[in-house]
Amino acid sequence: MLAKLTLRNLLAHRVRLLLSVLAVTLGVSFVAGTMIFRDTATQSFDPIFAGRTETTTVVVRPKPTEGENATPATIPASLVDTLQRSVPGAAELKGQYDGYAALVRQDGRIVGEDRAAHLGAAYLERPGAGLRILSGREPSAADDVVVEERTAAEGQLKVGDSVSVVTARATRSMRVAGVFRAVNDQVGRAATYVMFAPETAQALLTGPGQYSAIFVRPREGVSQQRLLQQVGAALPAQYEAKTGADEVEEVKSQLSSLFELISRFLLVFAGVAVFIGSFIILNTFTMLVVQRLRELALLRAMGASRAQVTRAVLGEALGIGFLGSTLGLLAGVGLSYGLRLLFERFTGGTQVPLRTPVIGLSTVIWAYAVGMLVTLLAAYLPTRRAAKIPPVAAMRDDVALTRRSMTLRLVAGVVLALLGTGALAAGLATGKAGGAALVIGGGLLALLALTMLSPFLSRPVIALLGWPLSRLGGTVGRLSRENARRDPRRTAATASALMVGLALVSVATVVAGSMSASADQRIARQFGADLSLDPRGLTGFSQETVDRVAAVPGVHGVTAVRHGTMRIADEQVSVLVADPVALAGPANLRIEDGTGTLAADGLLVQSALAAERGWKVGSTVTGRYPDRSAVTLRVSGLFAANEVLGMPFVMSPAGYQAHAPAGLIQKAFVDLDDGGEARALAAVRSALRAYPNVEPKDREAVRADARQEIDQVLNLIVVLLVLSILIAALGIVNTLSLSVMERTREIGLLRAVGMSRGQTRSMISYESVMVSLFGAVAGLALGTALGWALQRVMAADGVEVLDIPYGRLGLYLLSAVLIGVVAAIWPARRASRMNVLRAIQHQ
Repeated sequence: MLAKLTLRNLLAHRVRLLLSVLAVTLGVSFVAGTMIFRDTATQSFDPIFAGRTETTTVVVRPKPTEGENATPATIPASLVDTLQRSVPGAAELKGQYDGYAALVRQDGRIVGEDRAAHLGAAYLERPGAGLRILSGREPSAADDVVVEERTAAEGQLKVGDSVSVVTARATRSMRVAGVFRAVNDQVGRAATYVMFAPETAQALLTGPGQYSAIFVRPREGVSQQRLLQQVGAALPAQYEAKTGADEVEEVKSQLSSLFELISRFLLVFAGVAVFIGSFIILNTFTMLVVQRLRELALLRAMGASRAQVTRAVLGEALGIGFLGSTLGLLAGVGLSYGLRLLFERFTGGTQVPLRTPVIGLSTVIWAYAVGMLVTLLAAYLPTRRAAKIPPVAAMRDDVALTRRSMTLRLVAGVVLALLGTGALAAGLATGKAGGAALVIGGGLLALLALTMLSPFLSRPVIALLGWPLSRLGGTVGRLSRENARRDPRRTAATASALMVGLALVSVATVVAGSMSASADQRIARQFGADLSLDPRGLTGFSQETVDRVAAVPGVHGVTAVRHGTMRIADEQVSVLVADPVALAGPANLRIEDGTGTLAADGLLVQSALAAERGWKVGSTVTGRYPDRSAVTLRVSGLFAANEVLGMPFVMSPAGYQAHAPAGLIQKAFVDLDDGGEARALAAVRSALRAYPNVEPKDREAVRADARQEIDQVLNLIVVLLVLSILIAALGIVNTLSLSVMERTREIGLLRAVGMSRGQTRSMISYESVMVSLFGAVAGLALGTALGWALQRVMAADGVEVLDIPYGRLGLYLLSAVLIGVVAAIWPARRASRMNVLRAIQHQ
């Protein structure tokens, strides 16, 4: 009986509940889409790795050096002879050459410059590669290169074309001998990929007498595991042997960890969307209960118990949650494609292989759990109030639901506000990382407090914000303002959704603006060179480039900077490998204590980090180089934080490169002679035409790059919060629509005494704008305050400039007004088209 009644109520009120279903759908779609993207992206690489596990071969490689700036090591050719003598189970040993190799377009730009990597290798049939020439032939001559099909398509290259190839060792003009496909090595989705004849690959990629890997094929009857044991026993300590399956599992584990981390980041924003959606559900059921008082009272009069009424209304909520979750799960499939595009956009073009979306059981469970539980919890309080309607209310014409006192809400809001203020004050007093955590915690408490106290703030704030509209709109404007102030709880619940979204956006905007302004100021103060040479893409450039620029007339000097990685004090860290004395001018490296002249075991440490670790000049620190050699480093000097260099450790090239190959250069500073800068600058740019993988930048360009990186992160956050703000806009539409239904008789009477259709539409639109403005002003005010507090505690970490981007915040406020105008279109149209006589008779 109750099930039929619940179903009939859902069908009868489907228009009223439509927007609640949509709110649940949007929130669940974010959760489901994130999980589908994670599972799909992780499993998309399985076909790529499949071929590598179908082999008995063992692979020998240098042991990996942890850290993103590690330079790949090589294997001497003499190790092949050693293994041939020491491994009885080996039938064949074949060396492989691979490394950095980029193609240059006709316009001088790198092909796929935003890709994750630019790879080159020797064209050799090796286990798992599955190489196949699609057009042309295999490379054989010294100037032959074959290009992976996606790379060739992006560079618009065909067989016979001439193309410049840039590697870590040289830049060479070559001819496209063929286009190939690596069936199992589909690296073309994430990187550009070219191959050379073996002798050419050795000369360009690893150097004479060096390999990047050795493939060992077993004799007949020798198992892969037996071969692995024999090879491992014969290898020196700096090398390791693995099976293809081992390498695949290692890479798959790294990919899984990466996408898991990304999904957790995205789920935070999905949680915000679901939280904001709960306001809509709460508002909807609160208003529906008020509108159906007589119906619910009749149920009680006919013998329904409180529990049955509760189950009936919660059944409706369950139906909304189920339908919204189902639609959200389906919408999540489409959203997962959007997240894939977003991932590619913000990772420099790194592509995830396309495949059918993976919808795991855990995704389905979480989608329905989130959608249905949030809907039930949001509808619970209105449902409890519905169950308390007495049966006698069915016989009264003026039936109304008794409102609870808001004293408890006021007390809770004040307590939360005091706790939040205390946490903010403690964070500001503490400073540094611990202070930031307190400020964030205090900010969340303040946001909850503002949500709790918004009914008490809505009347005076809307009276103030609505004053211009009441003056401009005359009687209609005054009616709109009073309508917005009439029900503080409803107004607060509607505005709170928008308030939360804009508060988070404004916090991110103020913090990002302050970080950008601080970085800009530091670069202006610390960048002392005339030019900075930076690699296009994500790799580096060769010493040949530096030597060529240094030989240009008018160039006073060029200081090269490499990035390395090693363990220092049992922690894997990135280090800057350069001469600190040479950096004093171009990077304004300021030594605060000790000396910048480093011995082979000397270490320069940023002062703030040294103070945190308790180090001082003369302290000794344990370390381990990329070749796993242990070393005791001596702190030779302490330097001030430097935005241009961006790393807390500096080592001399003599000390570091004795234990690591001299890899690509990540940056070089160019100083020009005084008096002829313009002429020398033109000559440098001319010389760099032969090295298109290098981009010269002046001070303004370096500052613009720093701002762009921060703006990119801010834009990502804003994009992820757009769905939450969209849900908040739907909440305004939903509340206005239900409010119009609730005020049918009132609107009919206003029309009867002379209000025109246009005035009716204006009244609803003004009311919508006032509610939107209330949420926007409250959210922007709190968000800006929290952004200021975060900037203050981050000042010691380099965010010393407060920059409140009033223009951008003003755009957010204008957007809120537009949201109010657009949200009112359908409810205002519905109100203006009411039949006056039927509206007056409405009960």
